[in-house]
Amino acid sequence: MPDSYLQSLLCPLPEDIAHLKGAGHFEEALELIRRRLLDPALPKMLRSRLETESMFLKRLPKDYTLTKAALAAEIREAVPSFRDEEVDELVRDGRADFIFLNGEMLFHEDLGASLLKAWPALRARSEKLSAVPKSTLDPIIEKTKTGVAAHITIKGVTTIADSAFVPGALYRIHMPIPQKSMQQTAPESLTCTLPYTVQDGPQQCMYMEFKADKNEPITFEYSYTQRPHYVDPMDPNASGIVYPDARPVCAEDLAEHAPHITFTPFLVSLANGLKKNETDPVQIARTFYDYVTTQITYAYQRPYLLIENGAEYTAVNRHGDCGLQALLFITLCRISGIPARWQSGLCAEPGDVGSHDWAEFYTERFGWLPADCSYGGGAWRNGAMHRWNFYFGNLDPWRMVANRDYYAAFTPAKKFPRFDPYDSQRGEIETEERALAYGEFRTRYTMTAYEEEEIK
Repeated sequence: MPDSYLQSLLCPLPEDIAHLKGAGHFEEALELIRRRLLDPALPKMLRSRLETESMFLKRLPKDYTLTKAALAAEIREAVPSFRDEEVDELVRDGRADFIFLNGEMLFHEDLGASLLKAWPALRARSEKLSAVPKSTLDPIIEKTKTGVAAHITIKGVTTIADSAFVPGALYRIHMPIPQKSMQQTAPESLTCTLPYTVQDGPQQCMYMEFKADKNEPITFEYSYTQRPHYVDPMDPNASGIVYPDARPVCAEDLAEHAPHITFTPFLVSLANGLKKNETDPVQIARTFYDYVTTQITYAYQRPYLLIENGAEYTAVNRHGDCGLQALLFITLCRISGIPARWQSGLCAEPGDVGSHDWAEFYTERFGWLPADCSYGGGAWRNGAMHRWNFYFGNLDPWRMVANRDYYAAFTPAKKFPRFDPYDSQRGEIETEERALAYGEFRTRYTMTAYEEEEIK
């Protein structure tokens, strides 16, 4: 597939290039890479690694744009008492995602928003944000426990930036749509302003090709039903397969899947240290869930494309967003012999639709169950223990499942590398000449219909 170059991330960088990168001398590092690539005897994997690193070094500065002063000023908009010198404390406490560039410390563009979302002590200093909002999840969780189905219709509008539109060019589009999963039906209706074919696979899409002289939005709409089943996995008296129609366990559910699910010595040590002498898979999975939800801080991230090993990165740095937390949970489970896999698509809450990732794990006692470490971690930070416990083994029905694996190929295959090679939530667009990059197209989702049905 066109994104196979990412397998080269398992190859270490030469030490001199790594030193220059760490010190923020990106141009010097790029020059060393350019010279090394002139060597015809360079091993194939190392060549690919250096080519990939060259791309990384050109993209990283686009995500790390905030100086110390700019970060402090952004936080002060919500927390007027925040002082410039507190940025240094953020760095010392490991809460700040930064790089060095030409001698200057630069912070991730979303760091301020991450801190205000995930750090209760900082949020409490804001008159605007200090109160913990009443969760809209509690009522739907209670309905899930007694039995509920959600019939959902979502409308998507994809627009191509005028600067990226070429009249008469052939455009190829892969757009994620709902796929049948253990808690979700296949699309019950699907319409689009363009002709399409449905391409089944680990990342289910509708595929479109078109030429146009005028740049107009592409609108599509689909409906589906979510039927989550409730179980308390920690109840010693509970047993029985919860989702009998779930896809069976396969070898891939226990395997490494480079670059983000790899059984590194550090992760093997972490998994063994957490599970200790426990032998019950449910208890082991709960231990991993507790670790991720209480010890990994939620943080907005740079594109996964720019992270070398998602699971290890999350565990070492002790922060990550929903997808990275899911990858860490999946990896710890697989290391310990517990089948685990990926689910992602949309959080489809009435009035708020956005991208989201979570995990599934398997035990003989219950079969496949979901685990949402991101939602669980948010509940734990806000003292909502009932929600924290719920998201181990359960999901609310406010989801749209499009993907059952990460880093999976499309059908038909893309000609050029994807702008997000790992997940499929906003679609991919390419022409015969190139793939469109982030910012050159956008997909916005809205929920146009929602109906609940009580299930007995």
